[in-house]
Amino acid sequence: MLLKRLWGMALLWFGIYVALGVVRTVADSAEESGAQALVYLMLFAAYVALKLLPGFKGNQWREANLAKRGYELAGEARSATPDAAVAQVVKPA
Repeated sequence: MLLKRLWGMALLWFGIYVALGVVRTVADSAEESGAQALVYLMLFAAYVALKLLPGFKGNQWREANLAKRGYELAGEARSATPDAAVAQVVKPA
């Protein structure tokens, strides 16, 4: 996220990790019970989602970020490298 200049998403992700860490710390200090097991199960699901979601949605987030910054879609190209793709789309005048 940071490499692609998705500052807001990176800050949100960092905040979620901090919040989950606080929840885990509180759960660790509580007495063992069924509720604690449920909290650990929910924490596990949240951590898995935090790992997988950027993989599934990252390109959409990047596209929206670029559009917000004023970039327009000039075309689509399949290529081995980003520079080769740009060369395919941008035609010399």
